Amino acid sequence: MAGRGRRVRQNEGGSAGEPPLSRARVESVPGPRWTLNSDVADALLRGARAPDNAMLLSECLERVGSDERVANGNVRMDVVIQEPEFYIPDDDLREMILSLPECQTYALVYRAVPLLRRKGITSLLQWGGADENADAKRAVRDALADDGLWNKTCGLLDDAFNAAKDAEAREKVVMSESEAAVVITGAFESVFEARWSYVESGHVDMPLGLKIFDGTVDGVVVPPVWSFAEVNEISGVDELEVLDLESDGECDMAAEHERNRVAAGQHCVEVFVLTSAMGWPYTKFIPTNARCVFVRREMVRVWRVVEEQIQMWPNCTHRCLNKPYILLGTPGIGKSLGCGSYLLHELLHYDAAKVPAVAYFVGGCAYIFHKTGAMAGRVVFYEEAKAAVSAMNKITAGNIKIEQAESGEGEVKRREMDGYIIFDVSGAFVPYSQFLLCRWGCIALS
Repeated sequence: MAGRGRRVRQNEGGSAGEPPLSRARVESVPGPRWTLNSDVADALLRGARAPDNAMLLSECLERVGSDERVANGNVRMDVVIQEPEFYIPDDDLREMILSLPECQTYALVYRAVPLLRRKGITSLLQWGGADENADAKRAVRDALADDGLWNKTCGLLDDAFNAAKDAEAREKVVMSESEAAVVITGAFESVFEARWSYVESGHVDMPLGLKIFDGTVDGVVVPPVWSFAEVNEISGVDELEVLDLESDGECDMAAEHERNRVAAGQHCVEVFVLTSAMGWPYTKFIPTNARCVFVRREMVRVWRVVEEQIQMWPNCTHRCLNKPYILLGTPGIGKSLGCGSYLLHELLHYDAAKVPAVAYFVGGCAYIFHKTGAMAGRVVFYEEAKAAVSAMNKITAGNIKIEQAESGEGEVKRREMDGYIIFDVSGAFVPYSQFLLCRWGCIALS
C-alpha cells in the first residue's frame, strides 16, 4: 500500500513487546451450499469456476517429467481427454498425465458433463439419489468407459445431492417452528463478503484533496481499520494553537490545521465504506435500497469496545450477567444503518467458536445469522421478533444440555457464549430475556 500513498501507522506491524494490530476472523467463507436446482457442472467442480483455457498435451508431458516428443503435442487437453488412448499410446505415460489435477478437472468438464446433459441430467434434482434415474446413469457410465472417472462423478454428485436434501429438510424444520421464519438465500454471503473501499485525504492533485481507493487487494482488506488507540480519543483540538478570535478575526482553526496537513503531503484515511450487494438487515436485504454504509471512527470505537467484551467471555460465569451496551446518539447520524451494519459485518468475521450466531432485531422483525452447526452460513428471517427469541432460547437450552452432558457428574464447565444481539430500538418489540442475557452479548442502538 505504500505505493498508493498511504500513511503507515506506528503500531501496524507491532512494536517491541506489542503484538500487531489484528482482529480475530474465521478462516474462510462457508463452502458451497447446494440446492436441488444446482447445476451438475458446479457440483462436480465443487463450486469452482470451469477452466477457461485447456493446457496443451506438450505442457502435460513437461509436468510429468517426460522428454518424449509426440506428434500431437500442440493438441489441447480438452480434445485429448475425449480419446486419450489415441493421443497418448503409452499406458504408463497416459496414466500419469490423466492423474494430473488439471486433467481430472478436464475429464469432468469435457467428458462427464456433456454426457450427463445429453441424458437430460442437468441439475442435482435430475441426478437424484443412488437408486434414482438408473437407466440414464447406466448409459452415461457405458459411454464414459472409465470406471475411475465414473466413480468420481457419482461420488461428487451423490454428496452434493445428499447435502441439498439435508439443507431442504433443515429449512422445512425452520418453517415448521415458525410459519413466519424464512431462510434468505445469499444474505449471509452478501454481508460476509461486503466490499471495502475508503476515502483518503492529503492528495493535493484531487478535488478537495480526497481520493477513493478500493479497500481490497488480493482478497486482503487494506489498510486495516483504525486501532482502539486511534479511535479512543477526542480529535485533537489540543494540538492546535489557541488564537484570540477577537483580535485575529473568526478563524476555522480545524480547517487551517487540515490545510497545513494536506499542504505537507500527509495522507490520512477519512472514512471507510462497506458495500453489500443485497443490502443489510436495516434495508430488509432489498438491493434497490441503500447498499453502502459509511464507517467512521466513532463506529470503529463502538466495535472495539464490543470486541474487548467478547475477548473476556471465557471468564464469564452462570452467576454473572453479561453486560449489555446502549449506543446513544443524535437521530440520523447513522447508528442503525451505519453502525449496526458495521457491527454485524465484524461479528460475522469474528471467530465462530466465540460468536457462533448473531441476532439482529430491527423494525419489530429479526434476523438470525448462523455461523456454526447445521444452519451454518444461513440467515433466518422472523417476521415476528418473538419467534426469533423463542429460536434463540432453543439454541441456548440446547447448548446448556451439551455442556451438562460433557461435564457428567462434575461441575458444569462453561464453554463460550451463544451469540451476540444487535437490537435497533426503532421497533416496538424489546427482546428482553434474563435467560438470554446470561448467554448472549447485546448492544442496543437507540
